[in-house]
Amino acid sequence: WMALLVQSLGLVIGAFSARYLQGEPHQRRYLSAFAAVLAAVHLLLLADHWLVLIAAWAAVGVALQRLLCFYPERAFALLAAHKKRLADRLADLLLLAAAGLAWAEVGSGSLTELFRHAAQGAATPLLQGSAVCLVLAVVLRTALLPVHGWLIQVMEAPTPVSALLHAGVINLGGFALIRFAPLLEAAPAARWLLVGIGLATATLAGLVMLTRISIKVRLAWSTVAQMGFMVMECGLGLYTLALLHLFGHSLYKAH
Repeated sequence: WMALLVQSLGLVIGAFSARYLQGEPHQRRYLSAFAAVLAAVHLLLLADHWLVLIAAWAAVGVALQRLLCFYPERAFALLAAHKKRLADRLADLLLLAAAGLAWAEVGSGSLTELFRHAAQGAATPLLQGSAVCLVLAVVLRTALLPVHGWLIQVMEAPTPVSALLHAGVINLGGFALIRFAPLLEAAPAARWLLVGIGLATATLAGLVMLTRISIKVRLAWSTVAQMGFMVMECGLGLYTLALLHLFGHSLYKAH
């Protein structure tokens, strides 16, 4: 269902991009980066190994950078893309740390093996640390407070890129938390961290959104608030509700 959602959004946003960018130079470069983002997202959805998941998520960020910098003469677009690049690299390090801790405990990089091991009882300190590192990586990738600045500043990118980012790429953090539900269920510290950060983000970003005038900026703050709400649901163990929220938010933001 996630793959079907991604491909459907890709088809709609791709058709919109063709009209939006009509007459623009460098459309071929835009199309190749757009296709690369979709391919990397699909690889992430299918990943059953830590290294494949980390590589796919990093590839999503690299391909998205080319779209965010589609207008290289816009200084604010370059600044926002640079901030996102820094957040992505820090998130990659946290994911590698999470993978290393889990691998040391389970003896394998397979996610299936990890979930089977986590389901056997309370998580060991290594798995607890792995879950916390995963949560912190998701916080960076989903632009939760206080690392939300780059998402608010990417308004200089073409509108179809904003649709792809807010309706698709930013929701991957929610998908990752749902995917790693067995690990989170065995790690209460990581779940309470999600609840705390998610609740603060949803409340503060929702209040700030009410004060914005620009439609695109209001939508950006709305995305930050919705991501906070989604990770809070995961922290509370409401994974089915979080998945429904993910679908609804993706379709609404793409529209």
